[in-house]
Amino acid sequence: MKNITFATIALAALVQTALAAGKCGTQTCSQSTPCCVGGYCNSNAQYCMPILCEAANSFSPSSCWNTAHCVKSNVAFGSPNAFAQIADYDGNPADAAFVSQFEPSNAKVVNGELQMALVKQNNGAGFGATVIGTRAFQYGTVTAVMRSGCASGGVVSSFIIRNEKVGDEIDFEFVGADTATVQSNYYWHNQLDYTKMVKSPALSDTTLNYHTYQIQWTPDQIVWLVNGNAFRTVKRSDTWDAAANTFKYPDSESYISVGIWDGGSGAKGTADWAGGAIQWNKQPFVAAVKSITIDCYYNGNETTYVPSGGNGGGSSSASSSTTASPTSTSSGSSSSGGDSGSGSSSSGGSSNGSSGSKTGSSASSKATSSASTRSSKSAHSSQSESDSSVDEDSGSDSPSSSEDSSTGNGAGSLAASFGVLASALLAAYVAL
Repeated sequence: MKNITFATIALAALVQTALAAGKCGTQTCSQSTPCCVGGYCNSNAQYCMPILCEAANSFSPSSCWNTAHCVKSNVAFGSPNAFAQIADYDGNPADAAFVSQFEPSNAKVVNGELQMALVKQNNGAGFGATVIGTRAFQYGTVTAVMRSGCASGGVVSSFIIRNEKVGDEIDFEFVGADTATVQSNYYWHNQLDYTKMVKSPALSDTTLNYHTYQIQWTPDQIVWLVNGNAFRTVKRSDTWDAAANTFKYPDSESYISVGIWDGGSGAKGTADWAGGAIQWNKQPFVAAVKSITIDCYYNGNETTYVPSGGNGGGSSSASSSTTASPTSTSSGSSSSGGDSGSGSSSSGGSSNGSSGSKTGSSASSKATSSASTRSSKSAHSSQSESDSSVDEDSGSDSPSSSEDSSTGNGAGSLAASFGVLASALLAAYVAL
């Protein structure tokens, strides 16, 4: 009897564990659509890239693609392997240094430069673009030669370093309300303090002229430069929060992105910051990037920094890691914005393409790329996706492909679970 009781209890525990494993919202991801993002399962890059993929909620922890780490590079967008549409990306960063995060895509390479457009949708809001790096980046120098697409109030362009899951961000943001400066800001763990925004000195029209924007990020400080001239420095030591007993300094491995989105359709604070509703008679709105240069802090290839004792400070160490081939792919992005009525921005990379509340950052289209959209929304605070409403509506539409496959996914996982249970039950009887 004792054996039977023990076997029964063990089997019940196994049943509970199996049924709870891999829960993605109301779905259970299957082997054919293994990656979970925001409650939906799929097998493409938007879902499986590590920037958004939820390993604990996917078919298995190894379903999410492996993280490719920093490699020193000079990405000229007229060269091969610089850019790919996300639908064509299979997880190998050697094939594409940057990918367009959303579909339909408003990003493409034209005449040797990356062009990202903001276009008007039937509902009157704009749908933009976010292009994100395929390698994670933690400390170093990132330089973008670009011009903004902010030829009207309401249009926002961005150049950002962001960890969508943690909420750390360092950014440059351009708003149509002011084409003679660029704004700088940083955020820690999604604490969106727009009062920390600092503008650059006066520049020649950022929509007509290419300027060189650079972020130097080390464990000790962040420096923002335009055309080689530093105009802002934030030291880690100055971010100490005694009440929280921590440095509120962005230090998590992140992703580099550039984008354009509709801030004028967002909440009032975001719209005011961006310059009001977009004047569509001033189209086209196209942000263009000639090159992005990445210099890894640890000089090398695939290195990752792990803060000693977490975010709290102390010495740091660099550990080398080899990137394994990915098993699937995902999307990623960052975003930002300037909601909260203050008008500064908050994040900027992953957005869908639509309008803007400061939570997503680049373009927001709430409809086609729900996985990316969803994640960017929650992470930033305004620009990207929800830029127009990421923060506010937080509601990107769910991906139809994911929804279509959800029933099958659940059935496949349940079948596998019951197979395991059957084996366990048989083993229990044999033991008796």
